[in-house]
Amino acid sequence: MITMPENPPLTLATPIQYAKGVGPARAAQLAALNITTCGDLLFYYPRDYLTVVEEAPISTLAPGTLATITGTLLQTRLIPRRPRRFEALLEDAAGTKCVLTWFNLYGLESRLQPGMHIRVTGKVTVYRDRPQIMQPQWEPLAASPAGESPESAAPPGSRIEPVYPAGTDISSQAIAKLIRRQIDTLLPQVPEWFAADFLKERNFFTRRDAILKIHHPASKNDHITARRTLAYHEFFLHQSAVAIKRYHHRNATPAVPLRVDDRVDARIRALLPFNLTPAQNRVIESIRKDLAGSKPMNRLLQGDVGSGKTVVALYAMLAAVATKNSSVSEKGTGINSEFRIQNSEFRGHQAALMAPTEILAEQHFITLQNLLAEKKVKIALLTGSMPPKEKAVVQRQIAEGDVGLVVGTHALLSENVQFKSLALVVIDEQHKFGVEQRSAIRTKPAHSGITPHILVMTATPIPRTLAMTAFGDLDVSVIDELPPGRQPIHTKATPASMREEVYRWVATKLKGGDQAFIVLPAIDETDPQIPLDPIQNSEFRIQNSLRSVITTQKELQSDWLKDFRVGLIHGRMNADTRQHIMERFRQHLLDALVATTVIEVGVDVANATLMVIEHADRFGLSQLHQLRGRVGRGKKQSYCILLGDQSTDDSVSRLQAMVKHSSGFKIAEEDLKLRGMGQLLGTAQSGATDFHFADLLFDPHLLPMSRRDAFHLIAADPRLLDPTHAQLRTEVLTKFADTITLADVG
Repeated sequence: MITMPENPPLTLATPIQYAKGVGPARAAQLAALNITTCGDLLFYYPRDYLTVVEEAPISTLAPGTLATITGTLLQTRLIPRRPRRFEALLEDAAGTKCVLTWFNLYGLESRLQPGMHIRVTGKVTVYRDRPQIMQPQWEPLAASPAGESPESAAPPGSRIEPVYPAGTDISSQAIAKLIRRQIDTLLPQVPEWFAADFLKERNFFTRRDAILKIHHPASKNDHITARRTLAYHEFFLHQSAVAIKRYHHRNATPAVPLRVDDRVDARIRALLPFNLTPAQNRVIESIRKDLAGSKPMNRLLQGDVGSGKTVVALYAMLAAVATKNSSVSEKGTGINSEFRIQNSEFRGHQAALMAPTEILAEQHFITLQNLLAEKKVKIALLTGSMPPKEKAVVQRQIAEGDVGLVVGTHALLSENVQFKSLALVVIDEQHKFGVEQRSAIRTKPAHSGITPHILVMTATPIPRTLAMTAFGDLDVSVIDELPPGRQPIHTKATPASMREEVYRWVATKLKGGDQAFIVLPAIDETDPQIPLDPIQNSEFRIQNSLRSVITTQKELQSDWLKDFRVGLIHGRMNADTRQHIMERFRQHLLDALVATTVIEVGVDVANATLMVIEHADRFGLSQLHQLRGRVGRGKKQSYCILLGDQSTDDSVSRLQAMVKHSSGFKIAEEDLKLRGMGQLLGTAQSGATDFHFADLLFDPHLLPMSRRDAFHLIAADPRLLDPTHAQLRTEVLTKFADTITLADVG
């Protein structure tokens, strides 16, 4: 067994228990904060700063000044009504009292209790002839023996103290003390990526200076510049990984050139039942240029709900099918299935459309069938729930090249699915697929050395800067207009207490011939969670008290909507049942459909003009926008009612954003403001980014600057083999091990 020397030299990799002042017990407390090495401690950054001025007795406080006072909490109270506020009464050693008031800060009622000794700093006002400090910064102080003043370590003068995320058994002050002890030893070991002149041109500190000043700023300007510096480094590291991945994808293996000349273009457009919008034509022109090259297309297609992304994707897929492929056999038409397969006259390459759910795949299949009705373009549907015999037939036809267009789910990634000549892959709602899945579909072509073109689509609009971060390896196209005749959807946020009035209003609309979607988060009372939020990609736990689709459908059918036909659809139903129910709803054999979020995307019923979302406060903004997009598909005025809890400022802000904005891009920006970049940017697409400071709202210029610099560097040194880039190469491979492989960097 190898043991560490008693006093080993400290490095960034040294286990934290060997740092000065730590030991096994303290190491266990730090491990709860994910601090296990000395490097973790050095890179454990403050969450805030406390500006401390010279302490003064409460009796000397003057309105309008910044003051620091110390004392004991006598009373606390929470006032929950809006605006929510928490008040505390503080008494100093002289017995003078001051009111402390915080607005809209949650959790203080459990952290600040009568009897605590605290130090607070803030601006002084007057409240009912008594000194008051609004929104003060505060820190706990050690308890004092009876009859003595509370402990105060505040030296005279003003200073800025870092406030670290604390643990149950270790305080911010203790963490700060440990960092002060180790920083002089550890800081010189931090690698610098850039020359000092390079950083000076951009008004940045060196990396080491930035880390020093983030822990010990001498001024507010110090910690702002330090934060900008470290944010730039984080963005640069991420964008370097993106640039390497992009370079590797575009240059490692060729793609099949799919040249769409004017004759082929006219042939494809003749298959479409309507004229395309100018925005669709602009995007198609970009796609035509990409497809014509031997480097694989890697493009993100953004478009708001109902903007016509599927038709653009169909154009690209038909370009693949229409391009002559001499390797495809002309014999063997396979077994014809009335629902799954259509006959074909094209004998070109193949295209696949992959959707995250079976119901969405089924909807795409039906949409393509309708668009290509009587056009004799061969389409197949492949999902995991298909009967084994039928699945085997489709798999064989795909392998023999008898199917031109394949629509499917994750089932397309199965080892049993082999394509004859896959030239294009369309991935819909791509945020629900991980990087590994996107990479797996690229390897599907049976003939080695060929990479398919990739078109990924999302109806969840993404702010430009966030798209650079989350999908920076993709070229981005945007469909920024809706088809003619679409009316804005009238949206209203309604308290859950008005539920009965809402459904009586729904009944009047159904009587007039309209149809309604009613969406709830749970299938039944035992359902433990609502579905994945489309951008955040994380699970929200819900309580058993939430309404479910099963109970609600029974309730509505027997009470408020008893004169109408109320259907039920959810994800536990098999594909054929779901398809049958959706077809009945399309044909107006059902007046209302109670559903989970299985109807979130891909469902198009022109007569559906009403959307009621129960527990709307439980959904993310982008998912609410997706659900709202299921109505407003026809010429009639449509409505979306958001029934939900409005007792918190967060829920009110989110629901009001839905009322205020109809544009998905505006809603995405609001989501970014409300939830922050760290929650919106998951790791599925970007690797373990470990962003501490990189915030799109902090400085909007940092990301474009870092992207430009990183792409310029990778263009000159694609594999970071220059000795001056050795440290950067090591950190890229370490941070992005899941998405950047040795094959990418040589």
